[in-house]
Amino acid sequence: MSFNRKNSVALCAIPLLLIAGCGTDDDTFVQKTTPAKEVAQTETTPSPAPVETTPAVQPVQEVTYEIAEQAFLDARYEQAVDLFTRYTGKEPANPWGYYMLGLSAWKDGRLDVAEGAFQQSLTLDPNHLKSCINLARVLLDNQRASEALPVLDRALAIDSTSSAAFRLKGRAYHDLNQPDDAIAAYRQAITLDPTDAWSMNNLAFIWIQAGHFEDALPALARAVELRKDVAVFYNNLGMALEHTGHYTEATDAYGFAVDLDAYNEKAALNHSRVASVREDESVLPVDLTALARSFETTIESWKVATTTQATADSVVSVQPQ
Repeated sequence: MSFNRKNSVALCAIPLLLIAGCGTDDDTFVQKTTPAKEVAQTETTPSPAPVETTPAVQPVQEVTYEIAEQAFLDARYEQAVDLFTRYTGKEPANPWGYYMLGLSAWKDGRLDVAEGAFQQSLTLDPNHLKSCINLARVLLDNQRASEALPVLDRALAIDSTSSAAFRLKGRAYHDLNQPDDAIAAYRQAITLDPTDAWSMNNLAFIWIQAGHFEDALPALARAVELRKDVAVFYNNLGMALEHTGHYTEATDAYGFAVDLDAYNEKAALNHSRVASVREDESVLPVDLTALARSFETTIESWKVATTTQATADSVVSVQPQ
């Protein structure tokens, strides 16, 4: 099946859902650049589009967790910081109060407040996995990748099957210019969660940076199949298509990115650059469905390799000394 923007636009108009408040992983991004005015994108700091100003809310006399959480869910992050600050003052033994204070402050761009809140949550509950994960995110957003790694190791000591922890390790290694370690971490994240579209995108992002555009295509084909609402994925897919000679389909992919996120200036620039490029008539359309299936096969091979290695390690560990 070839990439057809006109026939697929209805599927790609699904609004982005922000599910939070209970500590679910929130994958967000900003834009990073590559040479020649071509921009691939990966996961990092929250960067929401402008929203309508919420009318001023009268001060709440009695703060409850539910009231503070609702402010967070309504994206009233500044107010949520104030409410959870008051809540934790009233309920200082509840790690979830500090966790939500950390999330609210992170979303409001107050990284120092977020870091302190997550640290306090972990002081109260050393096994609070979500505080570990999001403390690492704050450290990464604060350009402190080397400090994020031990926090993520702590998260994996709590739950060795956390795909989010491995994904963030991939980000940390990438920031530290250790692409091989980043690739290994993203592969592990995807092996643990074959629907982890962000790890697929971030893995493809490394391959795009290295100029391995053919390698990036299957991962991105699966990522956009899983998440039709993320502009970044379509921008990166467009780049991989463009650099493999598929200019028409690249134009469509960039166009999808702009349709999904009108504020994505990089995707708009990419779209403008390739829209008038004439494609070689001998180039065959890309079958994204087939590429996505091939990436699923690759994931299965990673799982087999991981299981084989684990079995081998187990055999070695029981050998007599």
